[in-house]
Amino acid sequence: MNDPEVTPRKLFIAAICLLGATFVPYVQATIGPLMMLPMINEFGWTRTQYAFGTTFLFVFGAATVLVFGRLADRFGPRSILLVGSVCGGATMLLLSQQDAQLWRLYLAYGLLGAFGSTGLGYTKIVGTMFARHRGKALALFGAESTVALATLPLLTNHLNVNLGWRGTYVVYAVIMFVLTPVLFFVVRGPALSEPVRAVQAEATAASTALQAKEGLTPAQIRRDGSFWLIMLSAVLGGGLNAGLSAHIIAAITDKGFTPTVAAGVLSAATLMGLVGTLAAGFAMDYFRTTKILSAFGMAAALGCLLFALATAAVGGLPLLVGGLAIQRAAMAGLMPGSTYMLTRFVGMRSFGEAYAMQVVVQGIAMGIAPPLFGIIYERTGSYSPTYAIIIAGAIAGSAVYLLLGPYRYRADVGRER
Repeated sequence: MNDPEVTPRKLFIAAICLLGATFVPYVQATIGPLMMLPMINEFGWTRTQYAFGTTFLFVFGAATVLVFGRLADRFGPRSILLVGSVCGGATMLLLSQQDAQLWRLYLAYGLLGAFGSTGLGYTKIVGTMFARHRGKALALFGAESTVALATLPLLTNHLNVNLGWRGTYVVYAVIMFVLTPVLFFVVRGPALSEPVRAVQAEATAASTALQAKEGLTPAQIRRDGSFWLIMLSAVLGGGLNAGLSAHIIAAITDKGFTPTVAAGVLSAATLMGLVGTLAAGFAMDYFRTTKILSAFGMAAALGCLLFALATAAVGGLPLLVGGLAIQRAAMAGLMPGSTYMLTRFVGMRSFGEAYAMQVVVQGIAMGIAPPLFGIIYERTGSYSPTYAIIIAGAIAGSAVYLLLGPYRYRADVGRER
């Protein structure tokens, strides 16, 4: 890409953002499913009791994300990223000392949710640095994150086997602490480490500053119908999917597979998310319409259906991996898709707060879904009703994308359909 807005410096910052995003925002939501079985076996908890920790994770994240969004808009994203890495590492150390008292688990999960909400800073940085290639930038950022996140289940399982779950938390704490000085020294520049109003000095920063100022005010965002349609689609897709993710290892083992096989399946399926992420990003930059995301919603429903049907005796690993891979690929495309829609419908002026509002709304659904699905499992002895809810939500979310009109803020190049 021989484009002035794409420079080695920006690509390096984006790479560091990828590294930070892998280990700081909501990392517990990724590794938590692998911690469920060893922790409930040691302390005698039920799956629902453990799953309520995820509720605290997302509720506390939703309660704090607006604050961090405003701070990112006012002072630059770097300030909140440093808070997230330091305090997130400290909370991981707290989890390594967990005992049978559930309130301690919920407190630690809540703190991780609060500090994890600082991760919106990474998205703001990538969205601010790129304008005409924003869809591709967010897609590539998501794709690289998918590769990184696909390794976390394998890494976590390896650490659990060799160090125990307590040692695993210590390792993640150390990683977060090491990231702090890296973020401090690398994330510098216009609209990244300074408030937008202070970015006027360099002519080369003019387009970045312009993109950062473009868009609706917070009050206008709250009254915007398109914004709330994007929120609804995020709840129907990502919100419900988080409920399945919290139980995914247990759900796979219930199908007759070992935890180690389950971790491998999860990593392989997550890695397939690369296809969905890249496809969504490039398609959105080319077609300039929200309707392209409807196909991803339907694919998510199909993937969940295939996963629901798979067992060790029916379909075996091929059907299990295939179904989960399709579902993960579709969801991996929808995640940067909804973020991209925010940049095109509300702009970058108050993107931090707009993204924070999305996290609040989606976080409520993410907080409710895991214990709800746990209760359903304990009352029915099956995850089948859960699969039905997720499939219905994906289909409904697909329909929502058809209701959104043309972009409000368009890039200079591309095709409007």
